[in-house]
Amino acid sequence: MKTNERLTNSIMVLIALLAVSRLLPHWPNFTPVAAMALFGGAAIANRWRAFLIPLAAMLLSDIALGAIFGWDYAFHSAQPFVYMSFILTVALGRLFRNAKPWQTVLGGGTVASVLFFLITNAAVWAMGDFYPHTMSGLLLSYEAGLAFYRDGGNFFLNSLFATYFFGGLLFVATSLVERRTHAAAN
Repeated sequence: MKTNERLTNSIMVLIALLAVSRLLPHWPNFTPVAAMALFGGAAIANRWRAFLIPLAAMLLSDIALGAIFGWDYAFHSAQPFVYMSFILTVALGRLFRNAKPWQTVLGGGTVASVLFFLITNAAVWAMGDFYPHTMSGLLLSYEAGLAFYRDGGNFFLNSLFATYFFGGLLFVATSLVERRTHAAAN
């Protein structure tokens, strides 16, 4: 088996493990979703696999969440926008392919979390009846998004810190796998 293929297989396993971790109890929005997408885009050489592997992991974990917690929980009306932000995060990871891992985690993680926040809250505003369909209604949606799940911490900050945490784990784990693979090849 080629070294690149071993590394890709290891990356697939890491992403799958993180996808399964979504099923465990966690703070609201403290999940590995953005980190999986960002990392997949940055670490997987093949463009199609870079999109397909994290997207498949997300979809399969959403199906598992739906089976456990109910389909409305996993597949709500704003879900296409969640997937859109996920796909944009993979594309963002592709832009960070040649960056240092810490730059990808901090820079890409920040941009990915902000994109997710802006896209999903705009979707709630546009598709729902919670807020008036005016600019002030959109701003109210963003304000409410910052305070969402206050008991579990700030929804946006949980997403941001989860992306930093899980992104860091993915890049450290990949570095360890690369070293072991390189050592085994020599």
